[in-house]
Amino acid sequence: MVNVLEECQVSPPPGLVGEKSLPLTLFDICWLHFHHVQSLFFYKFPHPRTHFMEITIPSLKHSLSLVLKHFYPFAGNLLFPPNLGEPEIHYEDGDSILMIFAESNTDFNYLIKNHQRKVSHFHPLIPQLPPMFVKHNTILAPVFAIQVTLFPNSGISFGFTMDHVVADGNSFIQFMKLWATTHKLQRDPSMLEGALSILPFYDRAMVKDPNNIASIFWQRHQKTKFKGYQPALPTNNILASFLLSEADIQRLKNRVMVQCPTLLHVSSFTITCAYTWTCMIRARAWVGEEVGENELEHFIFSADCRAHLDPPLPENYFGNCVVSFLVTAKSMQLIDEDGFIVAANLIGGAIQEKVGRKKEVCASLEREWRNISSINLERAVGVAGSPRFAVYDIDFGLGKLQKREFISIDETRSISLHEGKDNKRHIEVGLSFPKIKMDAFASIFANGLIVDD
Repeated sequence: MVNVLEECQVSPPPGLVGEKSLPLTLFDICWLHFHHVQSLFFYKFPHPRTHFMEITIPSLKHSLSLVLKHFYPFAGNLLFPPNLGEPEIHYEDGDSILMIFAESNTDFNYLIKNHQRKVSHFHPLIPQLPPMFVKHNTILAPVFAIQVTLFPNSGISFGFTMDHVVADGNSFIQFMKLWATTHKLQRDPSMLEGALSILPFYDRAMVKDPNNIASIFWQRHQKTKFKGYQPALPTNNILASFLLSEADIQRLKNRVMVQCPTLLHVSSFTITCAYTWTCMIRARAWVGEEVGENELEHFIFSADCRAHLDPPLPENYFGNCVVSFLVTAKSMQLIDEDGFIVAANLIGGAIQEKVGRKKEVCASLEREWRNISSINLERAVGVAGSPRFAVYDIDFGLGKLQKREFISIDETRSISLHEGKDNKRHIEVGLSFPKIKMDAFASIFANGLIVDD
């Protein structure tokens, strides 16, 4: 299905970075044993293999090297000191990213549609991280890998596997935008207009941890042996995307504002998550899954908190800086006719409660992770991505992005969220389900949006 054309290592330009160490903050270390993030970006590419080999591959490698001068942690490794000290992200001259170039005979147009597609069709397009290794009695684990796959005369995909401990979605998208712009313009990133605001900010001293929460997380995590990258096995699940139009979102907002007049945070994010969550729970019941009346259902989501720390961090701060939210409801509360209102009230209320409470951000991080570790994850739904990232604006000079997919949601039972491809006020929801459950979800999702005349 996929033929590897070239496998190489890409480093920053020699001698321009030097040896660097980034300590893990409380926002990083909590992701230590978490799943790896795997995603795909699809672009049209009406060129044959010769063009790809002779022009595109050298250009992508060169531009990536220039960008890694600034985003060097992606080329580095997660380092575990021999004295059982806290791990860190470490880079030294010569460290590199595994970059694979491949060719696929899969129908490109089949992959980029919103319709139902087998998850197994996407796995060959995703790179595997190299295995961890030992150097001078120190364990080192690569954190990032890239695979670029050609669909001759039709398209190209960029596949990524990333250890969440190195960066959150905001930092990853900043990297993607800078790489894309560098490739398109063929200019050094430091020479781009507004370079200071788009290049990553690394001052970890700005992240205050007066209660030493990072050490609390480390004490918990070091009880579990670090096993390095464990590739997920493909499932028989189906991947599909569903669109909430601007009009759909507004109608759903109106329903919530009428029934929950005191709820202040009735955002598009709140509405989309609440509507999707209730449709997912109803789909489980529809296909005959045993759903106890008092069984607890959980919804987990994150919010960027760079601007909410004291002192606030700049938008271009590199690393993780998100706080998690956990809301819980009984199954029947969500299945009932007013389930959507219940879900919106819970999600919007949780966000509303934390807005403006800067002093409690760090404390709430530890509390929410403790709560998450105690729930039944089989009954939990998470969120990957964000409509605010504007991924469809990422321009490598190859034309408009055709599709972005999160493949790791198949492993994590999450949904993915992106802005609409053709209208930023629309929201694209992606999820992975067994075929029978996906059919049920699709019907429930569509029927709930029907407008009565």
